[in-house]
Amino acid sequence: MKLKLRVDSNKQWFVSMWVVKGGAKYRVEFKVDNGCNALVLSHDTMKKLGFSTAAADLEKLPNKTGRLASGEKHTFKNLGAVSLYRTGKQPVHICNAEAICRATHETNDLIGTEVLNQFTDVNFHLSGNKYMELLK
Repeated sequence: MKLKLRVDSNKQWFVSMWVVKGGAKYRVEFKVDNGCNALVLSHDTMKKLGFSTAAADLEKLPNKTGRLASGEKHTFKNLGAVSLYRTGKQPVHICNAEAICRATHETNDLIGTEVLNQFTDVNFHLSGNKYMELLK
């Protein structure tokens, strides 16, 4: 499955997908970050999917400990499974993945190895029409 990549002026890669949780659907532009071991949702995306980002509500979510790319351990909040779909005229299911967020501050939407490791191969085509190819 090919997903169109956007490369910004800093040479960072972004891919748009539909995120579905409990019937709510929202289009998200994820930063592709293979140093991230998770699927991270920003507070803005969480709100659009119907999550409360109030500190008291975030505190009620289960903790999930993870390592940052630096190796430092950090506690995140587990949002549960979400479904990812390719955007376009005919949405195509990509996969399901456990999503997390940071409780204390806003982050970018990040797609990392929680999703990428579900595929046998991930290829990036960065000249001409840029895309990420996911192979099962």
